[in-house]
Amino acid sequence: MMTLWPPNKLLIKRLSSVNSTNETAINLLKNKEYFNWIIADQQIDGRGRRGNIWSSPMGGLYATTVISDAKLDFSHVSQISILSAVVAAKTIEDIIGKNKIQLKWPNDVFLDEKKLCGILLESIFIENKFYLIVGFGINVRYTHDKNEAFFSYLQEVQKNVTVEECFNKLIINFNKMINIWNYGESFTYFKDYWLMLTRDHGRVIKAKKKNIIIEGVFENIDDKGNLILRVGSKTEIIDTGEIFS
Repeated sequence: MMTLWPPNKLLIKRLSSVNSTNETAINLLKNKEYFNWIIADQQIDGRGRRGNIWSSPMGGLYATTVISDAKLDFSHVSQISILSAVVAAKTIEDIIGKNKIQLKWPNDVFLDEKKLCGILLESIFIENKFYLIVGFGINVRYTHDKNEAFFSYLQEVQKNVTVEECFNKLIINFNKMINIWNYGESFTYFKDYWLMLTRDHGRVIKAKKKNIIIEGVFENIDDKGNLILRVGSKTEIIDTGEIFS
């Protein structure tokens, strides 16, 4: 069983405002300051995948966890990306129940066709040690700084929800799920859970692979956590692509 840390020994860095919690986590590591979680009230320069901006005003959960383990390496990143989406989905379900939550490859969470949560994974080697940085952004409380047409909020379903409640449930779920995952031994559980919630299975979608846009049918995800896209009679494996539609 993989155990990264016991919940009662977590080191949590709490900040009022940062450029991004992922960036802060990396800078702390470079300065030899080690924390399991970094949480901020707001991000000035929140980032999504491929450098996209993630609007991060007060009222959202912006938290990053740092994973380092002797057996963990870059080959695990895609699986942990899927795992992180399941963690976010379970955290949200703990608060609002199963209310039409959907997942978009690899790790966006949607509620009623509007984005509720984004996740950004980054990795870094420091003094030959591998660190995986997993950042979560969850829309908790309504804010006028985000367009209601494109974003949803936990508050829409559970009006009394707080950021702290969401953070506590996220910590518990991440710790539980990473232990179950156990270096990929139980990845099938996460793969099946993710596929059960995906909104794109069987749909024609567009994805980017090495800066080339590919259109095909979303067929599956493989045992490494990569997207399997059916393009005519061929299969494309997308490991870092971005679904556009």
